[in-house]
Amino acid sequence: MNLIRNKKGLALTAGSILLLAFLFLLPYKKTIIGIPSPAFEPVRRFYWWLIMAGCGFLFFLGGVLWIKKKLSAYMVPVTVVILGLFYMMVFPPFSAPDEAAHFVSAYRLSSQIMGKQAVAGDDFLLHATKEEKERISRGANVLVREGDDVPGLSAEVGQGTYQMVLTQLLSKDTSQGVTVRSETPVNTSPVVYIPQAAGIVLARLLHLGYIPLVMLGRLFNLFTFAAMTFFAVKVMPFKKEMIAAVSCLPMTLHLAASYSYDTVFIGLSMMFFAWCFYLAYEKEQITIKDTVVLGLLLILLEPGKIVYLPLAGICLFIPSAKFQSKKQYWISFISVIAAVLLAVFLVNRLVLTVWATQTENYVGWSEAAGYTISDVYHKPYDIIMVYYETFVTQLDYYLITMLGGFLGNLDPNLTVPPFCLILLCFSLLVSAVKREGEELPFKTWQKWFMLFLVLLSACLILASMLLGWTPRNLTYITGVQGRYFIPLIPLVLLAVFGGSLVIKKDLRRSAWFLECFVSIYALIRICSTACLRQ
Repeated sequence: MNLIRNKKGLALTAGSILLLAFLFLLPYKKTIIGIPSPAFEPVRRFYWWLIMAGCGFLFFLGGVLWIKKKLSAYMVPVTVVILGLFYMMVFPPFSAPDEAAHFVSAYRLSSQIMGKQAVAGDDFLLHATKEEKERISRGANVLVREGDDVPGLSAEVGQGTYQMVLTQLLSKDTSQGVTVRSETPVNTSPVVYIPQAAGIVLARLLHLGYIPLVMLGRLFNLFTFAAMTFFAVKVMPFKKEMIAAVSCLPMTLHLAASYSYDTVFIGLSMMFFAWCFYLAYEKEQITIKDTVVLGLLLILLEPGKIVYLPLAGICLFIPSAKFQSKKQYWISFISVIAAVLLAVFLVNRLVLTVWATQTENYVGWSEAAGYTISDVYHKPYDIIMVYYETFVTQLDYYLITMLGGFLGNLDPNLTVPPFCLILLCFSLLVSAVKREGEELPFKTWQKWFMLFLVLLSACLILASMLLGWTPRNLTYITGVQGRYFIPLIPLVLLAVFGGSLVIKKDLRRSAWFLECFVSIYALIRICSTACLRQ
């Protein structure tokens, strides 16, 4: 049986590589005609090596999946890192959503770590240029090396951005002073920027240039996410393949290979779920150390994204009988809840105060009045209808952008094609559905409770954009993207597909290979489009 499965798996590997060769190697010469040479020769070579490296990775992955009998837990983070490097190169810096703002936020933290001046003060204003003063007046105040504020990188991926990254990847810094970048930093918990800031610190200590500095911060963010996936896979008592499937979604990897702080929240949510399920269904007796780890995960997760606060309800799955006494259970329970609520309040007290007290709201991007908390109290029917309209008109957009549609800065031309999105849904389904002989420990009420927590969290995600981004003249909530819902995927999969549905064949390896194939295929396809842009 294993021999037949291995032969089919190796045939799938060979077929996928031949498909890539047929789709991209054969028309290679026709594609590169649109890339000027010798001016953009590095871009031509990059596209060629991307195809070859993609085929090489699939060859390596297929060999490991169908030759080794038992896969190591290290296989997931290794795959995340390799695929993440592909995403990092195909999508140059600042092409991910809000990446430039996350970059200056991480840069500010790197200066604080190094003991350098992080933001512009009165001393800087004394000799600031007119442009720098205008930037400061708009809220931008992060100080960077002069060489770290140069044009060329933008949200739109094209020949110019590829050329800049490829030719300056090993550059050194020759800056003589500092300046202020134009982006306004994100004011949130600094913990979510520690990985990116660590990469920037190393680059500054080594006096690396602008491009290697930006790329090193991205790389550290990717490494951190890979480490989080390894922890989650090791700890998760069941459905480890589900963690791998969510971690290797194109949108997840796209974020992990950028400066986005969503990466940390996705990783922390998976670590939290894995730890809760480990304590609830595998650990025989819970100690104070276990409770401390649980509290730390929640303290790191919740303050930065209070919309995920309902997910903490998974802690209720942990039986009180696993504690040494009822007293220890209640002390642990109250301590964790108190610590999390205190952390949430300290990090978000300004925003929460504004939302609770404001009587009028102005949405800057639309120059129109927005919704307030008082609208929720006094006009509940209108708010319900806004939610209903959002569900009817935006659900397909959320699903597409959650999986891998409109990558880059929501670029409709740089997207995972529809048939690949179907393969991604298949991979997620296979990772969650029960196999013959497998038993999942959830009771019926626990599945409904998980869906209830998901619903609450989804409502909070929509509420945050309703109050912060949606003008009153719209009948649906705007500003919400599918990536915000990625942390909710594991609970939905476990609740919906981890029930009576049973699959006889073990398709886990095939599904995961197809998911990785989707990334390689989509990235080569995206690169073939982007490298032709002028």
